[in-house]
Amino acid sequence: MIANRLIRRVMISAVIVLAVASGFWFALAAREDGERKIMVVLKSVGADEAPDEEMEFWEIVRLGLRAASQEYGIDPIIVGPPRERDIEQQVEILAAVVAQKPAGVILAASDYEALAPLASEARNRGIALVTIDSAVAGDASASFVATDNLRAGEKAGRAMAELVAPDKPVAIISHIHGVATAIDRERGARGGLTESGEFRILGTYFAENNPDRAYEIAVHLMMEHTDLGGIVALNENTTVGTGRAIRDMGRSGEVKLVGFDHSKEEISFLEQGVIQALVVQKPFNMGYLAIQTLQRVMAGQRVEPFIDTGSRLIRKSNMYEPQNEKLLFPF
Repeated sequence: MIANRLIRRVMISAVIVLAVASGFWFALAAREDGERKIMVVLKSVGADEAPDEEMEFWEIVRLGLRAASQEYGIDPIIVGPPRERDIEQQVEILAAVVAQKPAGVILAASDYEALAPLASEARNRGIALVTIDSAVAGDASASFVATDNLRAGEKAGRAMAELVAPDKPVAIISHIHGVATAIDRERGARGGLTESGEFRILGTYFAENNPDRAYEIAVHLMMEHTDLGGIVALNENTTVGTGRAIRDMGRSGEVKLVGFDHSKEEISFLEQGVIQALVVQKPFNMGYLAIQTLQRVMAGQRVEPFIDTGSRLIRKSNMYEPQNEKLLFPF
């Protein structure tokens, strides 16, 4: 028994040393009490060197994870890279997690294709796997707990179509190329825009989930296209960066902005008229249902392959309705 524990400690220490040597921003905690370990691999856990890229969305997801964990009497280990755009680091982190063979893993994938081989390896090792927020290619995940991003994108596109005349060009600013949320929201937004007629879509521009980069793109678009009608921004950081650009260029209300999520800055922009509409997800539900679903998978129970956590289109005119106020101010 003592020898086995010693070997186990050495193996875990080796993983941690490898992680630190590779520049990971996390530590894989060891359980000494025989508990069946549950790991949560998020797209981002924040970074001191890039505070402006931290998203309130993931804070609320963690609230949901903690609430469900307390109900089930478990203590999952939450890890991830500093920023959502650190895709290679997330791949390395997931590889180290799978190597430990925990009982279950909850994964928010930063890339649809890049994380797929490790997701399949997890399934082959008998690890229960549930994905949240962004899917991975293949069928390794027992259940995908997320916003229906295609429908959410359609809501954003329809909202923009109501705000802008068809002769005005519009643009889409997305977060990260290749991530499932970006793919589905863009497709939905384009579909929603063209439902009621043909809009001239200038293109989709990727900001690498950096609000400063979104700011630069939006300024460039407004300067190059003086008749720009609106911008659809596909996540929190792209919406914040675009909103700052519209405000600073003095184009509030003239260049329409439809965005995603509901950080404090976004809510302020909605009140000021910089943002005309927000597609608000339900990240607390996402975290809570992920733990609940993983527990069912680990117990051998049947689960739905896709669980839609929902979204709602909120404008200034309805932001203080009771249901919407609860979504906008979860803290």
